[in-house]
Amino acid sequence: MQQIFSNTTLTVNQLIEKIDTGELGLPELQRPFIWKDSKVRDLFDSMMRGYPIGYLMLWECPSLDKKKSIGVDAHSYDSPKEVIIDGQQRLTSLYAVMKGKKVINSKFDEKSIVISYCPLQNKFEVGYQATKNDPEWIYNISDLFTSTNTFKFIGDFIKRLGDYRSTKGAALTDEEQGIIADRINGVVNLKSHTLPVFDIKSTAEEEDVSEIFVRVNSGGVSLKQNDFILTLLSLYWDDGRREIEQFSKDSTAPTKGKTTSYNQLTTVSAQDVIRVVMAYAFDRARLKYGYKLLRGADFDKKGAVDDNLRVQRFNTLKDKLPDVLDVHSWHEFIKAIMNAGYLSGDLILSGNAIFYTYALYLIAKHRFNASYNENMHLTSLWFFYASLISLYTGSFESTVENHLNSIKSLKTLDEYKEFILSRVYERLTNDYFGITLVGSEGLAVSGRGNNAWNAYVASLNIMNAKILFSKSNLLVSKLFEPGTDGNRKSLEKHHLFPKAYLKSQGYSDAKINQMANYAFIDWKDNMDILDDAPSVYYPIVCAGLSDEQIRVMEEENALPHGWENMPYDDFLIERRKLMAAKIKAAFEILKKAAT
Repeated sequence: MQQIFSNTTLTVNQLIEKIDTGELGLPELQRPFIWKDSKVRDLFDSMMRGYPIGYLMLWECPSLDKKKSIGVDAHSYDSPKEVIIDGQQRLTSLYAVMKGKKVINSKFDEKSIVISYCPLQNKFEVGYQATKNDPEWIYNISDLFTSTNTFKFIGDFIKRLGDYRSTKGAALTDEEQGIIADRINGVVNLKSHTLPVFDIKSTAEEEDVSEIFVRVNSGGVSLKQNDFILTLLSLYWDDGRREIEQFSKDSTAPTKGKTTSYNQLTTVSAQDVIRVVMAYAFDRARLKYGYKLLRGADFDKKGAVDDNLRVQRFNTLKDKLPDVLDVHSWHEFIKAIMNAGYLSGDLILSGNAIFYTYALYLIAKHRFNASYNENMHLTSLWFFYASLISLYTGSFESTVENHLNSIKSLKTLDEYKEFILSRVYERLTNDYFGITLVGSEGLAVSGRGNNAWNAYVASLNIMNAKILFSKSNLLVSKLFEPGTDGNRKSLEKHHLFPKAYLKSQGYSDAKINQMANYAFIDWKDNMDILDDAPSVYYPIVCAGLSDEQIRVMEEENALPHGWENMPYDDFLIERRKLMAAKIKAAFEILKKAAT
């Protein structure tokens, strides 16, 4: 078997030099740094004590001689000769502290890692006000590492500390001065600390790299295809990776006076963007193939990597990624999801449903030139359907890949429209709504909710249902709007047959928590509902409502008339039927708009 890796050792200084010249790619400098500063402190303490600090895994980049970066790079190398696969946080810590460089935190803000050092105590600490004010401490050892004259740095430190001691009526002894000089030099010499390195050859497949990673880490977290794709972006188009990560960052919080990717349904990760662009630009759902595509794999020649193919595919990526990251298209798409009644991220159990539907939205918009209204209604219908049947959960990638392959052969918008409608109609039949949805694959389950329940709530939003038991005309949909109630949720899930009452009747939790026993109500009204039987509390909460108003309220919220006097088991059966009918009615509204 061909040897796919070798062992070597490198000093910290050699590694830093490789990063500075661009020979070694360290993309973590532009990505969220997840280590706490205390862990960086412990890293330097371990090095000072001569303890091992682990190993690094480097992967040689393929076909270096012909490789050119896409974008501008000021390094000596057109693109890295190697990229780090394992040990990113350690190397980022060392580089940032020793070069005085900032890192990106979890909120995508730049921050400095400040590590303080007390020579006389031989102690490292995370820098804070006390170490900044105490002359016994070097507040930020980055100043030491970036100093051009260590001898002068030591002399200045000793002088400041001696002057400070004098003000306290004490002296800095010759012995202490010698200790200080030796230990500061010891910190500087940490640049000579050696690390064991696994050098993986460029001929290794990503499966081999992942397997080595897992085995060296004793079964630790496996590398994902997403990690490899982001690595390739760092190598060949770092600007593209930055754009992806900026889009992801912007989705986490609103930016005043600017339209960004932020929305009330979902936050975006780099992997989400990659899934969309692979589906939209390359008709691929499996990220494994996405990596191979961008690496330049020739699928007709197993194991072969073609630079020309890689360049072509990166050009395709460069052409299509702006469509994916266009915030106006993104918000048009988000409106289409909300048009399907999904007004909150709490109603969407699968993020994949959002992002693969977004890929279809982009395909319809750019490949088939669908108008805004046509695309919105088709997208709303598809998302409602995909969410209801849990299309994008479990082993879904082969299904999505089949869809994308079918769409790839289509020529017109009418053909695309037929593709969408035919798949929706094939699954959402009368039998589905009348049998499957009311059974154990749909609403006849217990728990906090599933896609069938969420589709029911979305249906209430689509049909402008009013809030159950409320004396006002407040719509259910209004209670999903952010900021309507301060810190407390406006919507509260309520047992129609109260939990305490059913417990007293001998029902189990699984039966009590059936989805058909739940309804969303305004929490203020819920405060007045006791643990009595429905036959007791229902007339109380309905006081002041006419018979017509009660019937309308019951119809809007899928309650059988006279439900309060039904045996509980009969109530569950009848309400499931009405809930399923409500979902079907909402589906018919979306279908009519899309056809």
